[in-house]
Amino acid sequence: MSEFTFTHYGSTSYRVDDIPSLPAPSKKRDRIGEELLPFGDYAGIDPYQQICEDAEFVQHQDRQDKLFYKTDGWWWDNQRIRFLKNQFGLSFLLMAFPFLYFCSLVAIPFYLSGMVVFYMQDHGYNALLAMLIFLLIAGGGLVGAIVLAAYTTQLVFNGIARLISFLLKPYHKRIERRANRYMKNRCSELNRHTGLASFSQGKKRPPLIAPFVEFDGYVERVVQRGGIFYRLMFVHRYTGKQFSQTSLSTIVDHKHEVHALWDMLQRYMDVSQPMPDVPRLEPFRHLDPTTAEHDQKTGRDPRYWRDLDLEAWKKGEGAAHLKAQIEYPWSRQRCQLTPQLGKIDMATYRERQQTSAA
Repeated sequence: MSEFTFTHYGSTSYRVDDIPSLPAPSKKRDRIGEELLPFGDYAGIDPYQQICEDAEFVQHQDRQDKLFYKTDGWWWDNQRIRFLKNQFGLSFLLMAFPFLYFCSLVAIPFYLSGMVVFYMQDHGYNALLAMLIFLLIAGGGLVGAIVLAAYTTQLVFNGIARLISFLLKPYHKRIERRANRYMKNRCSELNRHTGLASFSQGKKRPPLIAPFVEFDGYVERVVQRGGIFYRLMFVHRYTGKQFSQTSLSTIVDHKHEVHALWDMLQRYMDVSQPMPDVPRLEPFRHLDPTTAEHDQKTGRDPRYWRDLDLEAWKKGEGAAHLKAQIEYPWSRQRCQLTPQLGKIDMATYRERQQTSAA
């Protein structure tokens, strides 16, 4: 991916201080069981959980290759954030692997203990002693499996992935071509330069492309495994189409993480604001005019996240960040977009859009 700087933003780019007049929605924006998120009232807080995960990932990539972000596979930059429509099969595989790996670790001591019991019974040993031996081997194996799984699951998964990659090396070009075709139909994006959002609707349907201001954000409640969890859901205000099954809308334990994610994405799209200071965007900050000017004034370290002692950060600044995220009065934010709704009819609005894009 070649580096380039925008000397200016597109005519349709999003600015919170210049939200256009918008048509009234066809249906009420209130949704039962879901919380409508506000536009334009920024907390300036980025999602803590995602920061921690992304910082680890970015630092790992940086150790492998200092120019990791110049590949086509890096999906966050100064122009756009790309993300995938989730596929159940892949998601299920990723979630199922730790469980299957743990079951395989547990199966070994249970199998061995069973073999020992059968051997002792065949050779006339006391049944009580045989049962005691079974419990010792099986119980010790269970504890060992729990400890071993906790420390080796990721290593084993990575090892299997590397082995598969090595075995498939002769077919990499063919696989890459197929992967690119697959991604093309399932890739969505938020484009900072144009102010547009594009959401994949599957292989046989074109993506839904519309200005970012036409998409409302919601905190969606997800009930699973006997608990309530949360994720970000996008709803296109004028068609009612909703998008939450994406790699960007991960399921989290606390809804303040969703609030912070929405806050971050808004500031990314708002060209009057510097890009959010998050690990995935760090290599591209100097390419965005607003962000570059901000970093020059503040003297920001261009390699802050890549060189950061993450564990020390979690105990200090990170802990303060999380505390601020938890305690922030998210419910008191006021939407800057709502007053603009109903000020224009749809036909005139679309006509103005076409004129702006021309």
